[in-house]
Amino acid sequence: MNLQTDAAERLNRRVVMSRVVTRDQHNDRSFDIEFWEKVGDVGRFAAAWQMIREVQLIRGQSGELPPFQKSVARVLRRSQMQKEPEVPSGAV
Repeated sequence: MNLQTDAAERLNRRVVMSRVVTRDQHNDRSFDIEFWEKVGDVGRFAAAWQMIREVQLIRGQSGELPPFQKSVARVLRRSQMQKEPEVPSGAV
C-alpha cells in the first residue's frame, strides 16, 4: 500500500465519538484532544480545507479552494543577526 492510498483511506474513514458531561466537566479538553489525535494529520487538514470552502460559500464566492499562497519569509533570531566579520578588500 503506498502513501497516497493510505492517506485516502484515513480521510474516508469517519471518526465518531460521543460523551455525556456534567456542568463541571464542560471545560475539560481531553475529549477534544483525543478526537483530533484519532482523526490524525490528514483529517485535520481536510477539516481546515472544508472550513475554508464553507467561509467562501457564506461570502457568496464560488466555493472553490483557493491556491496556496506563495510568499516566502525568513525569520532570524536576534542572536543569529550578529554582524558578519568584514572581509579585507584584497581577499576574495
